Amino acid sequence: MYQDDYYNFEDENDFESEHDVEKMLEKEKMKDKGYNVIYRKAIRRDGRTYNKKFKVYTSGGTGTRIRDVETGQYSSNLVGSRDEDLFYKVSLSTSECRNANGCNTLFFMSPQHYANYLQCEVDPEVVRNWEVKRDARLAELSKLKKSTHKAVRNS
Repeated sequence: MYQDDYYNFEDENDFESEHDVEKMLEKEKMKDKGYNVIYRKAIRRDGRTYNKKFKVYTSGGTGTRIRDVETGQYSSNLVGSRDEDLFYKVSLSTSECRNANGCNTLFFMSPQHYANYLQCEVDPEVVRNWEVKRDARLAELSKLKKSTHKAVRNS
């Protein structure tokens, strides 16, 4: 005799637990050539230290698209181009990156993004120097855009 099989949200056998879903997602991320898990010392509220896990994406070599360290999203800017100045670039020389693309370069949106994500501090002088470099590149791009508009209007 036929019997309907109803989905029961309360029955744990009817769906995967959050832990199982996280494990499956992590397994899929590991297939990504630029995905890495690194560890940094962090301090608990009670003052003890522990190794905190950070998930990061590295960008590939020269000529590949720059990738956001936190989300893995690709930008239209290329590694090795002058547009690198629009990002805060960090190279991990600790041999923690064991990804398939062989790169250890992380691109953050700013020094503040780096400090917030990896829970560290950046010297204010380093921040000022990066801002000057970024602003110079933005000015170049603005001039280039204006001259392109003039050339298009004149033709």
